[in-house]
Amino acid sequence: MAAATVAKPLDVGGPISRRASALANVKWFRALAWRALRDGGPQATSRAANARAAARIVLRQAKRDALVSRIAREALQADRTSS
Repeated sequence: MAAATVAKPLDVGGPISRRASALANVKWFRALAWRALRDGGPQATSRAANARAAARIVLRQAKRDALVSRIAREALQADRTSS
């Protein structure tokens, strides 16, 4: 079997990696909410609501991080072109 080489290094810690991590966390929290409702138990609706709220918080934070990153990147580009 031939080994494949990647022309570009992986984006570890970069925006794509952070987005994938955030989406994985959201998926996990939503699955946790569904599991809480399915299994029942004490205060299942409350636990499910908390898990859904955590998923929303993760999404909001990821969007905020992406916005700040974009603004910083644009400011850096503008600074480089003006120098």
